[in-house]
Amino acid sequence: METKVEDVIEKKYEIKFVKPMVLLALFIATGILTGIYCMIFKHVCGSTYLFSKFKLSPGIRKILMFRCNLPAFISFILGGLGLGPGAHRFFCHRSYKTNRAMKIFLIFCQQLSGVKSVHTWVRVHRTHHKFSDTDRDPVNINRGFFHASIGWFLIEQTPECAIELEKIHMDDIKADSDLNFQLKYYAILYALITITLPVIIPYYYWNESILIGFGMNMFRHGLNIYQQIVGNSFLHMNGRQPYDKSGTAIDNDFYNLVTLGEGYHNFHHAFPFDYRANELFSIAHITSLSVLFVNVFAALGLIYDRKFASPQMIARRVTRTGDGSHVLADSYLKQCKLLENGGSVVDLNGNDK
Repeated sequence: METKVEDVIEKKYEIKFVKPMVLLALFIATGILTGIYCMIFKHVCGSTYLFSKFKLSPGIRKILMFRCNLPAFISFILGGLGLGPGAHRFFCHRSYKTNRAMKIFLIFCQQLSGVKSVHTWVRVHRTHHKFSDTDRDPVNINRGFFHASIGWFLIEQTPECAIELEKIHMDDIKADSDLNFQLKYYAILYALITITLPVIIPYYYWNESILIGFGMNMFRHGLNIYQQIVGNSFLHMNGRQPYDKSGTAIDNDFYNLVTLGEGYHNFHHAFPFDYRANELFSIAHITSLSVLFVNVFAALGLIYDRKFASPQMIARRVTRTGDGSHVLADSYLKQCKLLENGGSVVDLNGNDK
């Protein structure tokens, strides 16, 4: 039976707010509002710096009147890499392998995003995949949009969920000394790397004010959090389910664009080990910053053993559990019939060596 948000009987949950998390959320919200105020009413030196550096024409300057701050923009991109190729693909799903230098870089980027420690991120996400759409799911969409997006961050988990969070497999994460360092000193690293570093750089190099630097960085921080919110909430609402119609995860082209290629969530839930989180021919594959990052560094030899679902595996899943919305659903059905009549063996790991 399909699990849909609108079909779930309302349950009463005892809501207990975690005060430190509420205070942190208020701090972040205040910072985001400060950033919006600065973009509208203040002269952001970062935009002047960019204009002078690239010698843009007056016409182009008018088009780019959105007042940007270079460190905030770079921090947003790096934070996104820390969440996508880092916490999600590498640390949580082990979709590829890399060396220690790259691992430390990914930890730094994830810390820059400010979206929990890798320990916490992986624990929550693995539990989410194992118990999606149930009371044991930390970001259960059936508890409502607010809970799935930001509520889970602010309140205590249900007893059922708390037990599973403790039981979920974390041996690989606990055995990593670099991740243990981040967990132990997370509060200090959050203050230094997430909050302070992107503020100090524009202040020191082009005399940006502390207020504007802080506001722009917090706005960027909010965008990195938004990347997390989209995956937990919007991408578990109504939409296409070409790979698996049994849950709430969907594929959405609009959110795929705003999240730089992370919008094919139904594919990801069907094949969580796949580093691409989409198919080769899809819009998601073309626009995915995560896929580009992994492929570039794989070409340089710093990333290897990338895992992906084989075409035969995808075809069989689309045919067996999809909702029929896949653009190649009919073609895949024919392929599966051919495989059943003596086709090639499916590589279940799909390792790219």
